[in-house]
Amino acid sequence: MDSTRLRAPVTHRFKPVGACIYCGATQGRLTEEHIVPKGLGGTLVLPDSSCDPCAKLTSQFEMRVLRGFLDRGRQSLRMKGRKSHRRPATESIKQTFIRADNSLVEHDLPWDQSVKVMHLPVLTLPGFLNPKFPPDPSAEGIEVSAMDTLTMGLGEGEIVREHASVGMQFQDRMDICSFVRMLAKIAHGYQVAVHGAFPIEQSPLVPIILGKRWDARNWIGCTEQDPLPSDRQCLHLLQDVPLTGGDGSSASMIRIKLFADYPSPTYALAARLQA
Repeated sequence: MDSTRLRAPVTHRFKPVGACIYCGATQGRLTEEHIVPKGLGGTLVLPDSSCDPCAKLTSQFEMRVLRGFLDRGRQSLRMKGRKSHRRPATESIKQTFIRADNSLVEHDLPWDQSVKVMHLPVLTLPGFLNPKFPPDPSAEGIEVSAMDTLTMGLGEGEIVREHASVGMQFQDRMDICSFVRMLAKIAHGYQVAVHGAFPIEQSPLVPIILGKRWDARNWIGCTEQDPLPSDRQCLHLLQDVPLTGGDGSSASMIRIKLFADYPSPTYALAARLQA
């Protein structure tokens, strides 16, 4: 048995919502949502929670991430998506080695004899947790402060020596915007699953998910203090944290750690704001 394969828990289905959690639609077909995408091994399901137009929109940016810079890690961990049966098995992978003279040489290596890496963006502290830079209505975009590299498969040192090299080079094209929207979708879905539906206007994440607003740095980021642990034998960790402001306002924060038994970032998102 492949020791790198992660076993997903049994699927857990929450209470059906009966309305689209993104636009509020109650008419027409409502589909189920995997809170963590199925392509990441997600097994938390929210029934009757997305209309067809919103489901199409969210699946588009999810797919850009899952088939993009997370794909190599997903394949290494044998994670299957909705259409995995249509994909041919990966038999080899092109690896770039750095020679002592700083030149680069490429080799096609068998999949099970290669180094697989996956990069996850480390984001700055979100505005809602940062007293120095609180939420700014004019803020746009997201700020990446670093990259965490998760290594799967063979160790880099071993394969570098075999190919008479001093290092390896890995390159990824990262769709940060789609990744951040996917995080927002996970957090919003989990908030609804745990606490029930709430007025959409209280969610700072829904406009970001739908692409109607892009002040993500106000509501989405990483926390370096008190990160979620990396020693859990599970795929991903989700944590619901209630917050109370000095003015009596309240908020719900969802913390997310993808690939929980690797040293991956802890993401923090404001899922609901109440005056």
